[in-house]
Amino acid sequence: MVEPQQKRAKLPPCSDDRGGGGQLLPRHDLEIIHTQLTRKCLCSLQLPDILHTLAVCNDCFSSHPVVQLMRLREETLLYISMLTLFFEVSLRQQSRGVLCSRISQVVAAGADNEGAVLDILFAFLASEDSYVSYSACRALTSLLLMLRGRPSEVVLERLVDNLASSANLLEVGHSVEVVRRVIEWKDLDEHPLEGTDAESGQPDECVKITLAPADTQGANEVKYVATKKLDCKWYILVARLTQFINEFTVEREHVIVSFLTLWESLISVKANLSVTDTKEFYSGLERLMTPLTRQTHSVVWRKVLDLYNEVLCYGSTLALQDNLAEEPCNLAHLLIRAVKDRRFLECVPCGGSADRIHGGSNSRGGIEVPTAGPSTSGSATDMDRGDHTVLHKVVLVVLKAIAVTVKETRCDSSSENSSRSGGSGSEDVDMAIIERSLREVVRKVDDFVKSKLPFHPEAPMAEWMVRLFADQDDWLVESMVCGLDIFTGLGIRIRQQPELHACVNPHTTFLVFLETVYLEHDVLLDLLVSNETSFLLYLLRYLKFIRRSWHEFASHYGRRLEEVMTVLIRLRCAIDRLVSKNLFPYNINPVLKLLQKCEELYEGGDH
Repeated sequence: MVEPQQKRAKLPPCSDDRGGGGQLLPRHDLEIIHTQLTRKCLCSLQLPDILHTLAVCNDCFSSHPVVQLMRLREETLLYISMLTLFFEVSLRQQSRGVLCSRISQVVAAGADNEGAVLDILFAFLASEDSYVSYSACRALTSLLLMLRGRPSEVVLERLVDNLASSANLLEVGHSVEVVRRVIEWKDLDEHPLEGTDAESGQPDECVKITLAPADTQGANEVKYVATKKLDCKWYILVARLTQFINEFTVEREHVIVSFLTLWESLISVKANLSVTDTKEFYSGLERLMTPLTRQTHSVVWRKVLDLYNEVLCYGSTLALQDNLAEEPCNLAHLLIRAVKDRRFLECVPCGGSADRIHGGSNSRGGIEVPTAGPSTSGSATDMDRGDHTVLHKVVLVVLKAIAVTVKETRCDSSSENSSRSGGSGSEDVDMAIIERSLREVVRKVDDFVKSKLPFHPEAPMAEWMVRLFADQDDWLVESMVCGLDIFTGLGIRIRQQPELHACVNPHTTFLVFLETVYLEHDVLLDLLVSNETSFLLYLLRYLKFIRRSWHEFASHYGRRLEEVMTVLIRLRCAIDRLVSKNLFPYNINPVLKLLQKCEELYEGGDH
């Protein structure tokens, strides 16, 4: 017996009653559409029914002020949620080139009415209800990424105008969020619960259409338009941001944090924007330095330091460049002058002094760790976690500034000397000036950290730097790269300054690092395989440094040389095993050759 064919789910006729209560919006119909969208397909629904439901909702929201509709708050949030899910599913399917045919039909039918939908979403964005405003922000982001040509420009102009002039702080903050989400969006950005298959999650009965490659790349065009619209009003936007920081209130915190996060995204290499597109966004960085005082809220400090650390992205970007751009160099100079001459570190909000922390502590490797126990409000035994984060970030950004300045000076001097004969006199003069300034900056950073944390007074920066960042792999490795480049960049001059030599000696850093990981070569291997840190760059440069100055390396470690070399030899053997099985994720041969060379020097007894 043949089973009867299953009928398509059909939306019930929608009431046009304009009276009060839930009859104003077709809630049941919206729930059906929402449920089908979670399956990433609308083929089980009739197109006229979908369009009728959407038309009723759009007419309702267009003809009634948002304030009057707040009695239908749940239905309003359901409508916005349905739109968000529809746009997100459509956008993800378009980016993968395979689209549900019914979703495609709804998109095509709604193209003529997108202006009305945008007006509704902008009205919701300005709502005083934070949930409604945030939901509209999500929906606007996905819709904006689907728009092409002039409509996308109009939307972005309205958003940027909100940033520049709106008095509604909720609207400003969520407008920033829309632009940030657009800038950070990536093609083929997979949801963690989805597979890699482009048709993943769609039911078997879904009728799919395949898009041409040209129809899958539109979001990148929107990102480009977004940068141009921000570029046009960047000076005004930065001026408004600094005003908000200077006149900080709890109500403005969301706007400040959102804007600084957007700024960080604009200059981040992860945004995949061209250098020319982002050049303007480096202007105004110096204007954020002035508001950073003792009275500035710690949230502002953290976000500004995040931005500065992104500009001085040393481990993954600047350390690899032969010629540094002007903008990060200018920020590095600004930070060094602020630390050296303007008492910048004294303004950092990071808790009390180390003296108060010393009471009741256990020693662990050179840093004294406070013991657990009750504390009173008048004698805190440890810094607030947020304050500790600020301390980490400010130390890291100053280390990056020093490394960038040394690298810039070396690059400039090398360029000048290569264009003329006459030796390295110019480089010596430049390095002498830099060395005097950096010695003072290093001393101030050392004093600052030891005034806040109970490190031994004689512990050099090369030691406490590792212990300070030990719980954050990416910061730890980047600080180690900075220290190594500072030491090698200053060249022979640093050996003439015993105090500075001890402060940034990379051999001390590496030994403390090995102690921190308990001399386990597996940890080094994990860091090499991972793409979350710049450990490959660090190890490659450090091994080259060992090869060039083997005697210094061997004499520094003395009786501990065998321990260090045992770790490196075991690391070489572990890499060899993975390479022999074709399991290493990239070409590790340069590191292998350097490890083998160091092993030969060690076994040759040249120490």
